[in-house]
Amino acid sequence: MKPDHFLATTPLFTRDELIAALPGRAPATVDAHLARWVRQGRLLRVKSGLYVGRPPGSTEPWEPTPDYIALAARMAPDAAAAYHTALEAHGCAQSLSDNFTFITWTRARAATFRGRRLSPVQPRCELRARHPQQAWIDVLDRNGLEVRVTSLERTVADVLDRPSIAGGLDEVWRSLMAIPAIDPDALLAYVRVLANRTLASRVGFLLDTRQRELAVPDATLASLQSLLPAQPVHLDRARGGRLVRRWRLIVPVGLVGGVEEGDV
Repeated sequence: MKPDHFLATTPLFTRDELIAALPGRAPATVDAHLARWVRQGRLLRVKSGLYVGRPPGSTEPWEPTPDYIALAARMAPDAAAAYHTALEAHGCAQSLSDNFTFITWTRARAATFRGRRLSPVQPRCELRARHPQQAWIDVLDRNGLEVRVTSLERTVADVLDRPSIAGGLDEVWRSLMAIPAIDPDALLAYVRVLANRTLASRVGFLLDTRQRELAVPDATLASLQSLLPAQPVHLDRARGGRLVRRWRLIVPVGLVGGVEEGDV
């Protein structure tokens, strides 16, 4: 592939992707192409090694509008869009955000591009010890770009684990109510790996709430019940709420209908 053809057909790319697309060319030659394109105004640099290209044939001043989900997934070599950004990628998020989150094991720093923030989060340490970096990662096609995104099941658990990263509990709950289908066994397996009893309580309550719609087997709920904490835990400690005894979970009043059991 010729360099100009790559630039014309790839609106968002990393230096490594350009090197892979131009086999036989020395890295110094690739860097020369990148420097020239930036000088010519054909590229904008998001961060070291990550670029957004001008639409082909455009000569007027331009405001780049990249796919920020794809951009987040290229912020580190192992990056994947996660949390609320993954909810958006899976089509479940109930609101849009100017903060795009990606997971990475690297020391990637947050960046801001055209008013949007790209924020790194390290996965829970249990994953590093027990599973490869590719576990529970999907590759989605977004307008011809391959984008790494946490799987829907992992995303559900992650946003319940740390809702503050995903726009807050109300946004998380509304988004999870919009999920049309899920693999309960894959979700259970991820909860087991994280070995977090509070998370088991939260996921169990969610799946119980939507058991019929999501076709959740009774056995899955029973398995989650075996992982519950000994004492009640909160869905949101600051808001308090009422105790759902089956899940040993204190749920904010008004979050979901039917939460009536014992005031706490």
